[in-house]
Amino acid sequence: MSNMSKQVIHPLTGHVYRLTEDGLVEVTDPRTGAQGVFDFQARWQSGELRHADLQMAGWVGRLAQRRTAPRPEE
Repeated sequence: MSNMSKQVIHPLTGHVYRLTEDGLVEVTDPRTGAQGVFDFQARWQSGELRHADLQMAGWVGRLAQRRTAPRPEE
């Protein structure tokens, strides 16, 4: 569970979506360095960036739920 640093780059904006240790989604604009923290439904929690892509935040944020659930096939 220590490998929660998965990063996904948004194909249109270039923003980096990263899962934090507490299961939130940190979004960084690599051009400006601005950051924001969101839940998996793209609801703003903190930071300078106030908007996140709902699909990207959902995909990255739900990784935390999947990783904590037991997987019978593994």
